[in-house]
Amino acid sequence: MKNVFIAKRLLSFKYACNGIRHLWKKEINFRIHIFAGILVAALGWLVEITRTKWMLIIVCVGIVLAAEAFNSAIERICDVVSPEKNRQIKIIKDISAAAVLIVSVTAAIIGIFIFC
Repeated sequence: MKNVFIAKRLLSFKYACNGIRHLWKKEINFRIHIFAGILVAALGWLVEITRTKWMLIIVCVGIVLAAEAFNSAIERICDVVSPEKNRQIKIIKDISAAAVLIVSVTAAIIGIFIFC
């Protein structure tokens, strides 16, 4: 019974890694956010920011990447549910994209506070 539990948990990590690979291969905005995160990390290392500021940066980058993943998943679901043009689906996709924009702008503002 314990081995089944562990095997299922390991499979869940495998599925999550498959999702990250898919995001990397198919979603340009995900790669852009990864690149931005790397630049911010390099800047943080260069100016030797405090541990607290590192934590804020890590949380911001993580939330932006997660928001992009949610947005991509929502868009895929919408495309399956309604492959043809649909005004309501467009609104759902726009709102999902807006969530990524809100999180990204918030992260950028936090970055400005950290580095300026």
